[in-house]
Amino acid sequence: MSNQNLKIFLASSSELKEDRDQFEIFINRQNKKYIKQGIFLELVIWEDFLDAMSRTRLQDEYNKAIKECDVVVSLFKTKVGQYTEEELGKLLRRIISL
Repeated sequence: MSNQNLKIFLASSSELKEDRDQFEIFINRQNKKYIKQGIFLELVIWEDFLDAMSRTRLQDEYNKAIKECDVVVSLFKTKVGQYTEEELGKLLRRIISL
């Protein structure tokens, strides 16, 4: 059986910390089931990049990660993160180019 890695980028503002945590728990629980089938759900979150070194700006690292993901999930509540429009624009361009 070959292994399949699906990368999921979770985008949202920091105001949704609890929702983001719950989403991460959900993905981890799903992994327990899917790993037996050779499927791994790799969750990519902006907190993973806080210590990243970037020659330009941290947002460029997020944008690069979005391009490498199979799925992008965006959570919204009362505000949109500073760079959400940029992230969504890059995502839409990628979808259109498929």
